Amino acid sequence: MSALAQNTRTKGVPSLVKSTGPEKGKYVSHPAEVPPSVCAPRCLLYTGDTNTSSADDNGFANENTLLVPETTVWGAFTVPAGQTWTVDGAFINTIADGYNGLDPSASSWAIASGVSEGNAGTVVASGTSTSANTQFLATGRFPFGFTEYSLRVKTVPATVLSAGTYWLNITPQCTDSGNSSCSIAQYFWDDTFGWNNYGIIPPANDSFFNSSYFGFDYANLCEVSSTGCQVLSFGIIGTGTTD
Repeated sequence: MSALAQNTRTKGVPSLVKSTGPEKGKYVSHPAEVPPSVCAPRCLLYTGDTNTSSADDNGFANENTLLVPETTVWGAFTVPAGQTWTVDGAFINTIADGYNGLDPSASSWAIASGVSEGNAGTVVASGTSTSANTQFLATGRFPFGFTEYSLRVKTVPATVLSAGTYWLNITPQCTDSGNSSCSIAQYFWDDTFGWNNYGIIPPANDSFFNSSYFGFDYANLCEVSSTGCQVLSFGIIGTGTTD
């Protein structure tokens, strides 16, 4: 990690991997006609790829490992007015550093409403995706020289969401005391400025970082990052109906 600029609050362990580019933070849609394969064929939303060549490329610590416990980032998304979504899957695009895997492979997930600065809001659905229902798939992108993965989970049972704004978290796990990699592994949730997005544009100033380890209490990513407000790179899978 020494080659990267770091936002560090705990003994040299980074909470943020980031470029040294100018402040920008503007989400500009570059839509694709079809969603990425990890989201197909029932993709409700894909916020877009991270842009590894951008000066505004960022990744935020989002993990539960032997090195960094219970650190979560919450990505905002909106169900449009007049629609109802039935969500049965989701994924995030995450950098893996120190270990290109999960141990255990099962990953926790949650969808919340009403999240705000210093406020966890209300969890409307949560669970742990089983190993069989969890995928860790290389995207072919290498932010900061690290391998990026799509961490996809099946959300069981399906969650019905009415119109409004919600927040997603999926947390990679590496808590096996018998796996020495879990003592050095970190995972960082990538941002996006809209490359190959699919579906509606999410709010760019409404995602949050929570970690007692790093000393953040649902801090807005606009404040955590030195390069402006952020949209996180993730997708929502399911079906939508018009009310």
